[in-house]
Amino acid sequence: MESQSADSCRISIYASDTNNVLSRILQLFGKSRFDVSYIQVFNTRDENLKLIVVEASFPKEMMTLIVSRIEKIIEVHRAFPHAEEEQKPTAC
Repeated sequence: MESQSADSCRISIYASDTNNVLSRILQLFGKSRFDVSYIQVFNTRDENLKLIVVEASFPKEMMTLIVSRIEKIIEVHRAFPHAEEEQKPTAC
């Protein structure tokens, strides 16, 4: 994994229990030794559902695995990478 460069990637997560989800997201990235540079919680039209946007530094090749871990390990409604993440060139 040392040959893979870290990119700044964003993931959107829809969840109900934001307090527990926030700490578990930070734990997941911390255990993987990926730095979280930005995290923000937004209200949605559904008062019981929040949108959490996370920006972290990790190899772009890990995106699918990280999103899968978020959806399996943490109780969330949905997690997905931002659309521009799939189009943005890889940083060196």
